Amino acid sequence: MTEQMPFGNEPDQELGSLIRDAYRGPDPEPFFARLNGVLEGLPARASQWDVLATWARPGVVAAAAAAAFFLGVALWQSWRSQVSGPAPVPPSVSVAMLDAAPIRPGEDQILYAVLEGR
Repeated sequence: MTEQMPFGNEPDQELGSLIRDAYRGPDPEPFFARLNGVLEGLPARASQWDVLATWARPGVVAAAAAAAFFLGVALWQSWRSQVSGPAPVPPSVSVAMLDAAPIRPGEDQILYAVLEGR
């Protein structure tokens, strides 16, 4: 258990120096000067919540627009159903039988509807 693993958790000095040399470049001072100049030109932020607040504003506007759209559609459908009125419902069979053609006076309508088919 004392032998070293080829992929241990210790930093690799050779690989680290190669990476530092690759990112440092031939002249690192102008790069760091430009980077510091850009960072100084940025507006000061109080915390990471300021960044999240700027990201959230477009989301809040989009959610409000979607809610307004769906509310408008619901109100328009409600208004349309009130203006056109309910769809006419055809009468049931029993109502149609009782509302049959006028019969002779003195005859029972239900008896006439039942015996009409004879």
